[in-house]
This record gives sequence, C-alpha cells and structure tokens, in this order.
Amino acid sequence: MDQRLQVIPLGGLGEFGMNCCALRWRDEMVLIDAGIAFPGGSEANLGIDLIVPDIEFLRSNASHLKGIFLTHGHEDHAGGVSYIVSDLPVPVYGSPLTLGLVQKRLQERGLEKTTELRPLTARQAVEPGSFRIEPLHVTHSFPDSYGFGIQTPVGTIVWSGDFKFDQTPIDRRLSDVARLSEYGERGVLALFSDSTNSDVDGLAPSEYSVVDPIRNLFHRAPKKIIVSCFASSIHRIQIILDLAREFERKVVVAGRSLVSNIAVAGELGYLKGASEVVIGPGEMRDCQPNELVVLATGSQGEPMAALSRLAVNEFKKVKAEPGDLLLLSTRIIPGNERLISNLVNHFYRRGVEVYDSRLAPIHASGHGFRADLKLMINLTRPRFFVPIHGEYRQLCKHAELARQQGIAGDYVKVIETGDILELSPKGAEVTGSAPVGRRFIDEGHREEVEEVVVRDRRFLSEDGFLVVVLRIDRFSGDLIGEPELVSRGFVHEQAWEELMETTRQLVLETFDLTPSEERRDEDLFKEILRKELKRFLRKRTGKRPVILPVTLEI
Repeated sequence: MDQRLQVIPLGGLGEFGMNCCALRWRDEMVLIDAGIAFPGGSEANLGIDLIVPDIEFLRSNASHLKGIFLTHGHEDHAGGVSYIVSDLPVPVYGSPLTLGLVQKRLQERGLEKTTELRPLTARQAVEPGSFRIEPLHVTHSFPDSYGFGIQTPVGTIVWSGDFKFDQTPIDRRLSDVARLSEYGERGVLALFSDSTNSDVDGLAPSEYSVVDPIRNLFHRAPKKIIVSCFASSIHRIQIILDLAREFERKVVVAGRSLVSNIAVAGELGYLKGASEVVIGPGEMRDCQPNELVVLATGSQGEPMAALSRLAVNEFKKVKAEPGDLLLLSTRIIPGNERLISNLVNHFYRRGVEVYDSRLAPIHASGHGFRADLKLMINLTRPRFFVPIHGEYRQLCKHAELARQQGIAGDYVKVIETGDILELSPKGAEVTGSAPVGRRFIDEGHREEVEEVVVRDRRFLSEDGFLVVVLRIDRFSGDLIGEPELVSRGFVHEQAWEELMETTRQLVLETFDLTPSEERRDEDLFKEILRKELKRFLRKRTGKRPVILPVTLEI
C-alpha cells in the first residue's frame, strides 16, 4: 500500500452532483471538491433542500487531511464545503471567485472565522505534504475554473475538473492547452476526466453562441422577460445584464442566492455593469413591463425557489402576466423533468410563452462533448484513464472513447463512489471500498435530517399513517376500554371500516400476549405493537403506513 496512491471518490461517480474525491498517499490526504446534490423526484417534496456526501471516511482519517482543493464554484463541486469544515477545519483552496461564494456559505453557518481560505492562481503550484498541485485554467460556465496537475510520489495525474475547449469564452480566457500539452510531454500517469457529455458527439458550443438566440428573443418580447439560470452561472448572468443594457431594460433579481452571487462576483471584478441595470423590486413601479427583465432562481422546478413562486403568482411585487416571455437558460438535470414540466404548465396558464434549449439554442453546456474529451486525452496522453463526473452509462461511454483513442483496455478503469483505486506505475486496481453515503440537509433549520426521518416522510407521502391510542390503568396495568384507531392517507374509508375491527382485535391480542414486564417498558411495548401491526397491514394491504402507538396512563 505504501507504494501506491489511493484515489477514493466519496461522491459524483455514477451520479450527478456531490462531486468529492480523496487522494491519499500513506498518512497524507487531500480532497478535491466538496459538492452537493439537489433532491429530485420524491425527495424534492420531503423537506430536503440539498444532499451532501457522508464524511465518515474523512472523520476517521481527520489527522491525514491537508486541505480541500476546489476546481470551481458551482454548487455540485463547492456547495458542501461548510458541511465538511464544520467537523474538519482544514484550509480550503480555490480561485478568488470560488472562495468568495464559499465564504457566503460559511457565513450562513457561522464558520467564516474558523475556516482558512487560500486563493489559488493558475500555474502557481502549492505543496500540501507530498503532493504538488498546480491549478490549470479551463473554460467552463464558471469564471476561473481549474483543472489540476498533481505530482505525487508515484507519478503525475491530471484532474480535468469541469471543462470544454471554448474558443470564444465570455471572459476571453482560454483553456491552458499549452500546459496540458507540457504535462503530456513529461508523462502523465493517469487522467481523471469529466464525463458529463461523453454521450454527445461533436465539439461543445461556445458560451458566446447563446448571445444571438437570446438577443432574438429580447427583440420579440412585448412585455417582461423572465430568465432563469443557475445562480452560479456567472457568464450567463453577464450575458443577460449586457443584453438588458442593450435593450434599455432594467433587471430585477429574484432569489437570495442570485442576489448574493451577483454581489460577490461584482465586488471581485468577475461581473461587469450590474450596478447600472439591476434595480430592487420596489423600483419596478417606475418601469413599464417592456422595460423589465426578471432574473430568477429555480430553473429545475424547485418548489420553494423564486421561479416556482412566480409561476403561481406568489412572489411579492412581481407577477407573471399574459405576453411575458420565460427563458429557461439551463440544462434539465435528470430526475427533475416532472418538476420542470409542472413549472412550465403553470406559466402557460398565465399566458406566458416559454422557451428552453429544446425550442431555441439559449443554453450552452459548460461540459465538453466527445471531441473535447478526445482532445483532453490526446493532449495529456495518460498511461491510465479514469472517467469521473457522471452517471454510470456516461462513465462507460467515456471509457469506450478512451479505448478508441489508443489507451489499452486494462489501463482504463471505471470506478464508482466508494471504490478505493490504488494507482502506481505498475498498475491500477480497485482494492476495497470506503464508507460512503448521503446526508440530507434541511436548510431552513440548517441541520441534517436523519435518513430514517426521510424514509418515514416517504412512507407518509405514499402510504399514510395509523395512530393507535391505548388507555392503561396506571395502577393495575390493565387496558381501559377499546383501542382507538386513527388512519389518514392509508386506505379509502370503506376499506378502512372493514379492516379496522380486525386491526383492533390484533392490538388487543398483542396487548394480552405481551408479558406485563414488557408492557411496563413503554418504548419496548410500542415497538412490539408496531412490529405486529406492520407485518399484518403489509400482508393485508400491501402498504407500509407509518405506525404511531400512543399509550396514556390514567
């Protein structure tokens, strides 16, 4: 083990979001990215705001962790930092903009004074322990995104980060092809490369390619223009601000994260001209509808986001009206299709015309297509290749692409979250697994929601609940009267009336058959009763309602 580098993904492989990976050499370890995932499907309605990686593995190796290195500031790569440093106060490295957004998150949780933020500059390497980590500028939908050239005792690895080879980026800063090529000349042991669009042929379009299509929609908009994009898509926000100025419109920002990110990016010089066009909601009364752009969060249909509230006209001072135009300038994250469909339907009910990337080219992915991915492989010429960032099918597609580019089959390794990949010049193999999982966060209370609570919420939403009330004589321990049963969302009323008497009889039998000593232990007796009812109801109805026994001593 001492002669091998361990690569341990804690999230992001075989799934979207929650990108987080540990590199360990002996008793030294660095973490690349600390992202979150957003709940989709049923989880979105269970009071869960975001999902972060389980850090049990990091806790058990706390003394080894030298720092967290962030490729860029998107939430799926940097949104989980505050949930790691609260337990493991280590330095956090990233570009000035990335750290600016992270600092806002830290302030929300009162961690800004206990967390050391260390800015990175492209091509200026830092050396945490035995690692030498050089940031390499790559183009993405976030300014100052980095890949990393990492020198380790077993060889050099290249970590691509999220990237594409954009020839006309909004900030005019190209991917560092020269340095990537130098690494290839010197010899790269392994390339870990973004797989998000590994199933899309061609070259990823430039971010600049969306300007004219959005401009055309600005031309034809008779009233308000509502635009939704990811809150950390700074380049896209810049495009909207520039077009608003061109068409003499003012911009109203709807959504706390957008307001915060625009302020941070403006202060650090990554966003130009915001102060000239952005107004507060209270100033809207001085503008006609055709003089306004509303920039809103919630493009994935998140129920409590600004866009969802706009869709049902529950957002203060801003109303969706006939003749308005909605531009969804984002990609649809898999799993969110139903939420977005519901959102669009609400806007159509209000006479709003909706455009997304399927109807007009108003979104350009920040992730490279297959031609970009081939170029990354050809520049770095790695001995071993490991696809990262994406669902399993995308990892497999990227692995197939690498083999087509001449990397021998045994030198291409598809791994998933939790695998421990051991890497050396002689080989690469999965030798075990690390404890991994997901932690559910309720941002309203800024606390973690236990998985058992999420499971109970799911059962409640799907199978309802049953409350069983027993009145017990505090002196004799005998049951007083009949058990009272209350059911909601379980079975329809007629079926419940037929089932209730049988269920009540089972409660009485369970009470009588339980030894008095066990009945006196309230928690134990409730668990016995819950177990018997769960088994009985599952057999009779096929459902798993949440069962709540209540005992009252009288």
